[in-house]
Amino acid sequence: MKNKLKIIFLSGLILSLGACTNIQDTFTGTPTYTEIEKTNFNVQEETQLFAMGSYKVNESGTAVAKMRAEEEAEISLKKQIFTETTNVLNSFFNEIHTKNIVISKSTTSDLANLVSSQLIKDAVTTNSWNNEGREFIVLAIDKNKIPEKAKGIFVTHLEGIIDDLDGAINKVSAEYLEIANPPVVVAAEETPEAEVIDKTENIESNDPVENSSSDKNAEPEVFLDDF
Repeated sequence: MKNKLKIIFLSGLILSLGACTNIQDTFTGTPTYTEIEKTNFNVQEETQLFAMGSYKVNESGTAVAKMRAEEEAEISLKKQIFTETTNVLNSFFNEIHTKNIVISKSTTSDLANLVSSQLIKDAVTTNSWNNEGREFIVLAIDKNKIPEKAKGIFVTHLEGIIDDLDGAINKVSAEYLEIANPPVVVAAEETPEAEVIDKTENIESNDPVENSSSDKNAEPEVFLDDF
């Protein structure tokens, strides 16, 4: 019965999340490019997130300049993915806030970082070129991948919470006596210190007795002057 309820809950949640993915949210954090720059991008602004990176060719060579340009583009694109993923996750978490389940902002940020770290690997190069001693590169990703990936991460996160709750329920059900009645710790009683008998007192007290008896049995001394 418990597993059926879990399946029903997750199924309803996934359906509601599927509806949320159809909402067209405003993409924030998108860098501004001139129309002349966009002519070399070879991207579809309506369906893709994109970012351009550039780096001047120096004594390290063209290969290094291309690498640096790609790194710059990845950083910019990852920030856009993170921003959009945060918006999507917030809309998903609103679905469970009505059930008195509150998710912290740090958790949302961690999950958004996870999504953006995974999706940046799916970015594709739409164009690259050299102009006046600088290397340029443009990376892009399909916008629809963001809510789909976020939904998968979100559902996995909730499944972990449900498993933890099931574990707590099973433990309380099976071990409620031990949990409700924790063992009482009794403090150990202090034992009185042992009395120390000073044997030297008895020895000293016996010396006068022995001396008195020997004095009684001793013969009186005789001096010649007495005669």
